[in-house]
Amino acid sequence: MKTRSFRIIVSGLLLAVISPAAEVRAANRSKRTVKIGVLADLSGSWSTLGKNTVAALRIAAADLENTRSQSHPARFQFLVRDTHLDPEKALDAIQDLNQRGVKIIIGPQSSSEVAEIKPFADAHNILVISQGSTASSLAIPGDNIFRFCPNDMREAEALVALLLHDGIHAIVPLWRNDAGNNGLHDSVQIRFQAFGGTVASGFRYEPATTDFSAATNSVASQIVSLIGGGTNPSAIAVYLAAFEEVVDVFHSAQANPTLANTAWYGTSSLALSAALTGDSSSAGFAASVGFPNPTFGLPDALQKRWHPIADAIEARTGITADAFALSTYDALFVVNLALVHAKPQKNFGTLKAAFVEEADHYQGITGSTALDAAGDRLNGDFDFWAVRLRNGNYTWVRVAAYSNGILTVF
Repeated sequence: MKTRSFRIIVSGLLLAVISPAAEVRAANRSKRTVKIGVLADLSGSWSTLGKNTVAALRIAAADLENTRSQSHPARFQFLVRDTHLDPEKALDAIQDLNQRGVKIIIGPQSSSEVAEIKPFADAHNILVISQGSTASSLAIPGDNIFRFCPNDMREAEALVALLLHDGIHAIVPLWRNDAGNNGLHDSVQIRFQAFGGTVASGFRYEPATTDFSAATNSVASQIVSLIGGGTNPSAIAVYLAAFEEVVDVFHSAQANPTLANTAWYGTSSLALSAALTGDSSSAGFAASVGFPNPTFGLPDALQKRWHPIADAIEARTGITADAFALSTYDALFVVNLALVHAKPQKNFGTLKAAFVEEADHYQGITGSTALDAAGDRLNGDFDFWAVRLRNGNYTWVRVAAYSNGILTVF
């Protein structure tokens, strides 16, 4: 293939012969380097999202690198830190990154991590863009925390819509004691009770738990009590708010006949979990108890835009990419646009204002990135994913969608 070139002539004199590729190379040499801190779980109980986040950002940077300097004013240098989903490690990481001159962070994933680093980020003028934190307790206007996913109140709205559709009248919650899962539990309880549903006391376990026998025995006992009180067994469900320790939870639950014959529902942090489908025993249990999980949804109308990026991420990680991961692709593009107006080291207030302005007008592969007054994503569409046996393999299948107050079950 021949390279096209352009000849620039003034008053009959040839001034330059420039190819498009040469223009891009020259523009790239003039770009300044901006450090982006990435706080991701690469080895803990939500590494599914962490690994896809890093891949999404590298793909976004490569795509931006192919644009010209007018729209891409900087090169990005990613400083990736594995937080292991540990709030203290997240705090150590942001403190280290601050010393290295980092003023923009993508991540961390969990609300407990965001809550831990928030005071430091606010005090040191660091812009934090989380792709997975949902706790409504962190929806605080004016701070430096921005979240490119809907908060737990919107997820609760979607989940309760499905519970009511399925004829569930009582739930027994089982949840991890951290900011994000506590928030999900609280929002679901408030929403479900508002529609007349019964919420049992359930069981809250600590993040370090490895033996879930006490938890599952307690949940089973509460189900038996509900049945003894006159509730139809088919109208009772377990609501699980957890991370990828779900595998161990299901190992403990599957031996209990009461739990094996009760419907289960999950959360956004469990949807599309590679750890779950990678364990045949727990995947089989998930498939047998239904286990739909609501997660931030991808617009069908934009499939031609997000699907190639999702495929590229999966090619790198071997993990199906969800909207949380894909939102980080959009986040880097919004950061890039904000950098046209401000340099992070010189005027943080201008950078922050520019980021909000650009986010409110940007239409990315995941749709509009507009933010509400607290800096959380306005878009509240959700997809429900469940584990199903297909062609001899357990895989995630989209089973329902919730958009603009309307539930569609497939």
